[in-house]
Amino acid sequence: MSRCHWSFLAVASLFLSQCAPTGPAQAPHPEAKPVNQLAIAGNACGPAAALNALRHGSAPYQAAAHAVPGDTDQRQLRHVILKHGGTWSRHVPQRYRWSRRGINAADLTDVINELTADHAAPRVQLRIPSGIHAFHDSYHALARSLRRGFPPVVGLRRYDGVLAIDSHFITILQVPDALDSHATEFPIRYLDPMGGRVLHGTIRAQHGKQHTQLIAILPQTPVGLQRGKGSSQLVMDALIVAP
Repeated sequence: MSRCHWSFLAVASLFLSQCAPTGPAQAPHPEAKPVNQLAIAGNACGPAAALNALRHGSAPYQAAAHAVPGDTDQRQLRHVILKHGGTWSRHVPQRYRWSRRGINAADLTDVINELTADHAAPRVQLRIPSGIHAFHDSYHALARSLRRGFPPVVGLRRYDGVLAIDSHFITILQVPDALDSHATEFPIRYLDPMGGRVLHGTIRAQHGKQHTQLIAILPQTPVGLQRGKGSSQLVMDALIVAP
């Protein structure tokens, strides 16, 4: 092989080694101050998780967070709830985006895109895990969003059998750099807006014939646990990510 060819391969190898992802996929601004939903209401997890994603994101998302009026969590949450949550939903007829029951993932996606529209930040999209490949597809969506600068906002729902009994939003701050093709679980570091706490948990695949559920093992975030009468499960059933 010629010396020129060897030189080309060496340069290419160096370029790939510098550009390939190394270490976990994580939020660009991990030292940001967490938003605590209890600063305003116990059902403000959606707006709080959204603001946490912006604060912990890349520079354009941080700029969007700084632009939200208010110098406290309470004032910023109040602004988001009244101005953006007080708009008619595009997804649920004759209903405002935010109510005493909180906000759904589709409307929260719209709110985030409104907050970031003037700051050159990549738009986010809602993904609903489905199909037999939901586990790996969802992991890749979370990792890609973190690397694009947007810590994903994840919707959790607790099921007692087929009955949904409670729901919550969190913000994902870190997932592993890669996932083995045979993996059935992966760890996460996340921010629970209930108290503004950075915590650790696990997402585990529960395979069915046509669908894989994403079971959220979050001992310090017991969403609706006391309301379940039987063997309930907490499921990650919505992802708001930068594609």
